[in-house]
Amino acid sequence: MKNKIFISILTMLALLVCSISAPAQENSIKKLKVPDAKVVLCETLAAPQDGICDVTTGDNSLLIKGNILALDAIYQGGEVLVDDRGLILYVGCSADRPEHLDISTSTLIECAEGVVSPGLINTHDHLGFDHNYPTPATTDRYGHRNDWRGTPAVTAPSDYSQAKVAWSELRQVMAGTTSIAGAGSELGFLRNLDPPWWSFPLFDDLLWDVTTEYPLEIVTDTFPLEYWWEYQQHEECVHTFYGRSKNQYTDIYVPHVSEGINIAAGTEFDCLSAVGDMVNDEFSMVHGIAVDAHDGKTLAENRASLIWSPRSNVSLYGNTAPVTMLDNQGVMIALSTDWTPSGSMHLGRELACAAEMNGKYFNGAFSDRELWMMVTHNPAVALHIDDRVGSLQAGHFGDIAIFDGSDVDNPFLAVISADAQSTVLVLRRSAMPFLFIGDYTYVGSIALYGQADLLQNLPLTLHEFYAAYAGVAGELCENIEVCGQQKSVCPLRETWWLAVEDEYLGFDFGDPLPLSLIASENTNSYPLFFCEAPPDEPTCVPSRPGEYTGELVMEPASGGDRDGDGVVDNIDNCQKVFNPVRPMDGGVQMDSDGDGRGDACDKCPLDAGADCSAVDPYTGALVSITDGD
Repeated sequence: MKNKIFISILTMLALLVCSISAPAQENSIKKLKVPDAKVVLCETLAAPQDGICDVTTGDNSLLIKGNILALDAIYQGGEVLVDDRGLILYVGCSADRPEHLDISTSTLIECAEGVVSPGLINTHDHLGFDHNYPTPATTDRYGHRNDWRGTPAVTAPSDYSQAKVAWSELRQVMAGTTSIAGAGSELGFLRNLDPPWWSFPLFDDLLWDVTTEYPLEIVTDTFPLEYWWEYQQHEECVHTFYGRSKNQYTDIYVPHVSEGINIAAGTEFDCLSAVGDMVNDEFSMVHGIAVDAHDGKTLAENRASLIWSPRSNVSLYGNTAPVTMLDNQGVMIALSTDWTPSGSMHLGRELACAAEMNGKYFNGAFSDRELWMMVTHNPAVALHIDDRVGSLQAGHFGDIAIFDGSDVDNPFLAVISADAQSTVLVLRRSAMPFLFIGDYTYVGSIALYGQADLLQNLPLTLHEFYAAYAGVAGELCENIEVCGQQKSVCPLRETWWLAVEDEYLGFDFGDPLPLSLIASENTNSYPLFFCEAPPDEPTCVPSRPGEYTGELVMEPASGGDRDGDGVVDNIDNCQKVFNPVRPMDGGVQMDSDGDGRGDACDKCPLDAGADCSAVDPYTGALVSITDGD
């Protein structure tokens, strides 16, 4: 009897303990689970009063709290501290923040479900063409870019006017991009990495810092083998040029190479790579659709990189660069939009295309984190600017984008699905014109775009102060409705001074750019945003009439085509990885080492043995690889 009473008492005590502890368990934070990223649980952040972020106004230094996507970890409930010059001072958990870093007067931006990422980097675009609508959908596919150049069906008119380029840059900003190699530029908005010769490179467009007097010379070369008015296709190296714009003044060379799938396209890389030390770690190739495993070995061993534009490649050629093979070989891969006629309207849509191809056609070769790296750290490494942008690290520029992560379990997905609605805040390190302050100096990380109430509570910048001093009336940021949400953009913040530059410099840089002026000049341009997937977006489904449709046929090996490449599974040397027959490959699926496994799915495409080595694209070290499925 006594034992029964004792047991009853223990049971009641256990129930009491459970009832007391249950609320605490319900309120405890659930640690994020990301397959290939270390998650550090820092603290539980308070839910915002409205939207994704709350702001407590302080000075122009910023303390940003949320789920921080650092290079080596995700800090859940972590923080990024940015000083009033726009330099990152600290990334991590508040408990580990060095004591000497004073946050008592900083502006606090707290985003419990916000995903805090480095600003995205678009490694290649043609900004002067991005006011154009996409080319109408067609089944036509080409073998070489000189097959469609000049045809009314694809060729679009260029317009490098101030308002047109600003409109195209703003579209990119609204999805979280802060830097671009766009073969064009405009003051304000994006950090232009490759301003063309006709532009006047100024202020924030350059990658100046406190120790570097001049920026890198990053040169985009659209026609490295010919004049722009030529339409050459050669199966031997008899081109007009071999790296026309690469010279002793070029730091980073970004040429269009091997854009197509015929023999002439494949020959282009052979011709360029035969020129001295052309292919080195300063060589970042655009497109590269027609490269093979030997080209991949050359790229990897010389630590050159590939700039990948899957949507534009697929819509024009029905195929894209062999990125699974190049990744296995150790080639650095960065993502880009190319242009609106055949590509994506911004990096969010390009990421969506890359993710779709990855899941359907590449057997999930890339993780969500690796796709995110293709628009952040990888572009910075490829262009040799990873000491300043591309990752959240102490000493780097405060180029930061915050995305709505409330509907995703994996925070990288918030970036992969980025659009104008889900982008909460975009910050980029900014500078003031020397004509007002007597020198070129940075004034902090300023807002370019974001949640309207968030921007209204951020502190005023020196831009506002000096604009008022110069007699420029009105707000430098303006509200815009985006799919029922109140957002704000700040096109005047870095162009207001153009109204008074004549008095000081006697040189016409252009006009101030209020949103109303930009919009009025772009009434017939491709829109800034859509509330759903763009209705006229170029396809991301690889197909070529009479060859393959990109349809996945999940049937027995005798009739199935699980990767949609037009080769039935029982004879396909990469059953789960898209590798159609290309004209340049002599009518067969490439298997360079003859081991029965196609190059696209072979971890060692040039070595038939059980083991081989590949290059680590970040360090250059050789890594041992065990071949197999």
